[in-house]
Amino acid sequence: MGTMRGRNNRIKYFFIDTVKALFNAGYGQSKHADFQASYDKDKTRKSDKIYTFSTAVAYEKVMAKFGDFLSKELGIEYERDFRQLSPDEIFVCIDKYFEAQKEKGLAQNTLEKHISALNKVLGVINPEIREYFTSDNRARWRDGVPQGDNDRYNRPDVIVENLHKIDETAEAIAQLQRLTGARIGDVKKIQIDEEHQRVFIPRSKGGRDRSVYFDRFQEEFEKVKEYKEVLDRVLEEKNFSEIREEEYYQALKKACRKAGEPYRGAHPFRYEFAQDRYDKIKEWSPQEQEQYYLRILEERGKSQKDIDDAMKRVKEKDAVAEAIISEELGHSRLDISRHYLKIRAR
Repeated sequence: MGTMRGRNNRIKYFFIDTVKALFNAGYGQSKHADFQASYDKDKTRKSDKIYTFSTAVAYEKVMAKFGDFLSKELGIEYERDFRQLSPDEIFVCIDKYFEAQKEKGLAQNTLEKHISALNKVLGVINPEIREYFTSDNRARWRDGVPQGDNDRYNRPDVIVENLHKIDETAEAIAQLQRLTGARIGDVKKIQIDEEHQRVFIPRSKGGRDRSVYFDRFQEEFEKVKEYKEVLDRVLEEKNFSEIREEEYYQALKKACRKAGEPYRGAHPFRYEFAQDRYDKIKEWSPQEQEQYYLRILEERGKSQKDIDDAMKRVKEKDAVAEAIISEELGHSRLDISRHYLKIRAR
């Protein structure tokens, strides 16, 4: 496996070089010793290294294929493009990749190797992506097991009713996600901006600020303030990571069991926000949608040229409502938001 350089940091070779680095770190080392050290540290058996030549070769092939897919199908050509993606957006790329591989008829054991390679390599590049390699997602990528109704919970109201009975803080977190589309790691960052009737989330994934506007959603805005007060009281005494890991996820699992739903973590609430808000915005007139989108672009500090270009682009595609949702989700690519909305590209 020779070293590949001078490729202008194209995404394919960025992935291949990452595999090489993991192999160089693991070659000649004891996998057993590293696993034991991991267990002694935090009771897990994990390692970011690759120990055998055959695994390195296999992972190189997978990552090259994934890189080609990103470049040719999604327009993500360079390392810098990939590093700008949030974990959500990387997850959507992985989803699309496995949809394409299953259409080609790849065997389950081959797909499992692809899953292992992506988990290992992408997890080193962005550790937060590992959270998406759940048993449910692995099963879906490997053999097509459906994840559920449009990747949202089928009975979210029942789940939240159960959370109300189980844990007040967990209910508040879930409701804030449903009302604002906040990623779980962003819930604690939510700020209320009364003057502009919005929720502001600074430094979301990828370092991008997010705003969700509520001047036409007053009832929801009052609920956001109510649930934020509940969470803020608890945050005075506890760290959010402690609440999330030790309370929220456990309560959500129990609430899902009681509702007869498979547990899929907190992310389905983000899908629910996107789809429900899109349905409401689509009921507005074209002029109302355009004015709303224009406000978002202006408050983001976009130049007049960028605003004019963005407005022209989305109007030509009849995608103003989609663009609004994309902005409020904090996505940099419209096709990622279409994944949330289950809309085919136009």
